[in-house]
Amino acid sequence: MPPTARKMAGTAIVMLAAVGTLNLPAPAQAASSGTVYFIHGIDWNHAVAGDAQINCESAWKAAKAALTERGWTGSLVTWGFYAKDTRCTRKFNGNLNTRVQELGRRLAWDIHDHYSKQGKPVDVVAHSMGGVVVRAAIEGVRRYGQNADWPDSLQIEDVVTFSAPHTGTSWATTCTALRGWKQCSDLRPGSGFLKWARQNPQADGGTDWTLVGASDDDMITSGSATGMRAKHKSVYASGQGLEHSTIKNKGTDDGWTARYTDDYGETWRTRTGPGPLRLMYNALSSSAY
Repeated sequence: MPPTARKMAGTAIVMLAAVGTLNLPAPAQAASSGTVYFIHGIDWNHAVAGDAQINCESAWKAAKAALTERGWTGSLVTWGFYAKDTRCTRKFNGNLNTRVQELGRRLAWDIHDHYSKQGKPVDVVAHSMGGVVVRAAIEGVRRYGQNADWPDSLQIEDVVTFSAPHTGTSWATTCTALRGWKQCSDLRPGSGFLKWARQNPQADGGTDWTLVGASDDDMITSGSATGMRAKHKSVYASGQGLEHSTIKNKGTDDGWTARYTDDYGETWRTRTGPGPLRLMYNALSSSAY
């Protein structure tokens, strides 16, 4: 091919490549903004129902840092549900005898009043009983949204639960026998509340659930932690120090061994990959798991 022809052909190829590039859609970007609610779990450590208390900032310090250190720019809201809770963004003044369904109703109103009624969706990260409080919020609005006692809309896009008793826990059965607290009663396997709470409840616009458990957790079995229908589930292998109180505080890096499924439990695989807090970020930001 003569030099002039080669030059013209090369120019045409460059022009075609440029046109093709201009016509291609921009690659999807992982969301790293938006409001995230953090919901703590039950306080087992007090003999008197009204003495229950959690320090929200201490409970969620590691998880909040895991988001901000990766560039998360949205609001991080800690929501408590005991009257003696401290350092929470907002809280409801309940106690250990406040039913989980009622906690869900209060959470639903808080999210609705501050975000949903303005058309702003939120994400939720929850530990232990907090995971079923979120279920109660979503299911309650679905069932009773036309009732004045519940908000008529709720927008929760993503939920990540750490060691939540989705099918209950034997600890709650013992607690009910010894203390009689209503929250313990609600968390018993087969309780009326857990039957009511439904599988995979969906808020307005849809909700993507990620359930996380650990084999080292001696309070909430991995089967219960992943016992609700959800697209994404991960169970961390034993020997990695992920006990019930620590699973929400560790793992901002890779190199953690876990079984996981991204197809509602149809297929389980084992991988060495993101730790719990890295997985939380991935789930909220829609990054690859």
